[in-house]
Amino acid sequence: MKEKSRFQDKKVVIVMALIVMFLWGSAVPVTKLSFAELNMGQSESYARILFAGIRFFVASFMVFAYLLIKGRKAPELRLTGLKKKDWRLLLLIGLLRITLCYFFYYISLAYISGVKGAVLTSSSTFVTVLIAPLFVKEDKFNRGKFFALILGFSGIIVANIDKGFDLNFTWLGEGFMLISGIFTALVETLIKPKGKGIAAPLINWGQLLFGSIPLLLIGYIGLAHRLEWTATAIVLLVYSSIISAVSFILWYELLKVNDAGELAIYRLFFPIFGVILSALLIPGENLTLYIAFGLIMVVLGIIVLNTMGSKKNRAG
Repeated sequence: MKEKSRFQDKKVVIVMALIVMFLWGSAVPVTKLSFAELNMGQSESYARILFAGIRFFVASFMVFAYLLIKGRKAPELRLTGLKKKDWRLLLLIGLLRITLCYFFYYISLAYISGVKGAVLTSSSTFVTVLIAPLFVKEDKFNRGKFFALILGFSGIIVANIDKGFDLNFTWLGEGFMLISGIFTALVETLIKPKGKGIAAPLINWGQLLFGSIPLLLIGYIGLAHRLEWTATAIVLLVYSSIISAVSFILWYELLKVNDAGELAIYRLFFPIFGVILSALLIPGENLTLYIAFGLIMVVLGIIVLNTMGSKKNRAG
């Protein structure tokens, strides 16, 4: 009988998923602070894309250093163990999860408020739960998951009631953010059936490297003027790269041995952490009772998912 992975233990799953969401949540205010430090205007899309490319390219070298050190004792972390089909998968994941996802995401940030962006980042959660059954037969949609998603997403809306949430729609803003979420969802469902034989650090290294190169080329070709790097901007860049190097490894370890639909609910913490950290780090942002109540609703959604949703899955 195959030994159960520690990443399947419910307590470990919750802790690791929340750590990942905290890291990704911190990336929201850090990215905005980086754009401000580099004096990027709303129309400077190529500058944003170039910054994204640099961030992920640096992160790929961080992961590569990790692979070199750990690979001495862990054969599964060696690049020589990858087959042609593995390289093709890494290239595909890089183009979907990094190049296309962040191409649309970074542009959209210039055209929508942080509040609306926080709400729309959860679009990938719904898409993942809906399309996961089409690719992975073990992932079954049920009423428990549906109710948990509605409860959690409602919590995010409540958290943003007093922050100017509205239903206005623009392609460069809301449209691009939703498109970004679709590419994220596609990779969420692709990893489990296709990436089981590849170690999570290798998947992260491959996606960061292959995904960052197109962003670097696009950003560099269209850049109107050189970026003015300051010490603060460099520190923010390094931190952003560390986020990418660590969070994706943890997330893919979870995805490989857990239900992608159930893990998707934890993404609802991404915008919650983003709002809280933005309030702490960005001038003019404040915590409110609405945010606190919204967070409680998200937690209740996770509880429902891990009771009603899981039980119905086992029964089915």
